[in-house]
Amino acid sequence: MKYSTYLLTIVAGVLLALGGFFLFSANHNSGNGETASIIGGGDNVKAYVLPISQPTLVPILDDSALKPEINSKAVLFYDLRSGKYLFEKNIKEKLPVASLTKVLSAIVALENLDQDDVVTIPKEAVRVDNERQDLYLGENISVRNLIRVMIVESSNDAAYALADYAQKKGIDFIQKINEKSLSIGMFDSSFTDPAGLDDDAFSTAEDMIKLVAYSLQYDVMWEFSREKEILVKSEDGRIAHTVKNTNQLLGVIPDIVGGKTGYTDQALGCLILIVDLPGYDSKIISVVLGSDDRFGDTQKVIEWIKVAYHWQ
Repeated sequence: MKYSTYLLTIVAGVLLALGGFFLFSANHNSGNGETASIIGGGDNVKAYVLPISQPTLVPILDDSALKPEINSKAVLFYDLRSGKYLFEKNIKEKLPVASLTKVLSAIVALENLDQDDVVTIPKEAVRVDNERQDLYLGENISVRNLIRVMIVESSNDAAYALADYAQKKGIDFIQKINEKSLSIGMFDSSFTDPAGLDDDAFSTAEDMIKLVAYSLQYDVMWEFSREKEILVKSEDGRIAHTVKNTNQLLGVIPDIVGGKTGYTDQALGCLILIVDLPGYDSKIISVVLGSDDRFGDTQKVIEWIKVAYHWQ
């Protein structure tokens, strides 16, 4: 009996020692105070590391600040870091979003096409809106430059040229757009063309915020959107396009990360704007839909936010 007790004591001691060793190893390997944990079971056990908790600043509203009157059909201003809605109006209303669709088209192009590929402009991508011609039949232009023209000048021709080139490579561009929107969580959206010309397509201010938040991983797109004027040439250098930005808030509002405009007669004015918050590691993402004054409405709300909120 004494021998059994002695044996059990030894076994318990060994198990405790092993447990302490593995706990030390996990904490040591995680480094910088991070804690290693194990998830799963059987052959599928995986290790993951929980990061050190960081203090999160939260925007606090001063109720005494008078809200601006906004006549746009739908509006949403969003603090990226805290995930808080700072100003909202009809954020779930399904509305046409016009050329804001091109943010989604740019993402699909960046994820499925080589930026260095050269596209020969087909007749299906020339003057597609029957109003403005941005490209010339037969000219050769890179995918990268087509994305630039589409984002900076909101070129409908460029959007259709990208879609046509994708189709020739066996990629259904519109299907990809809708698949991508669903994968982002845009469950109240449907798109029918790459430029946003069809007002039967729709989204919501809330869904568009999800799109912009996802798109921030593509810095190049938003770098393009900050260019006031660019010169884009065909691959042989024979054709040059002077491309001017449609965003009137560039140089007016400080710390702009990027933006995208949109307009049709039915959708009215639409605008995405992304603004850095100096001194606070975050961004404000704004979406304005169905507006008679998209630039004025956006500027009024951003100025109000800077007065009405403080972060603590």
